[in-house]
Amino acid sequence: MKTENTKCHRLHWLCNETGKRYPAGVAFYNELQGDYRLKVDTFPEDKVIYLKPISMSDGLIHFRVEAAVRKQGVVLHRAEIGEGHASIESGYPIFMDIGPFARTLVLEAA
Repeated sequence: MKTENTKCHRLHWLCNETGKRYPAGVAFYNELQGDYRLKVDTFPEDKVIYLKPISMSDGLIHFRVEAAVRKQGVVLHRAEIGEGHASIESGYPIFMDIGPFARTLVLEAA
């Protein structure tokens, strides 16, 4: 995936109790696949995380957070590790709940 011409979105963790934001990494939108590739600081460098829109209802876009499952360097499939949502009107920010993290991962507009 070429990222030099792709907008870089910032990720941060949002503490649900205090409202504080902590840097979490970056995300890149892949127009061909229609999903985001996330580089989350708390995950190993080789862990590939995707954010994919799956449906729209009640004024919200619903997302699935997926991790690439590899065996001997080959991606076998993607496993669901969380879910997210965003407003249909603006599309951003996207709020994600990823188990087992207590904080919410947030993707901001580029």
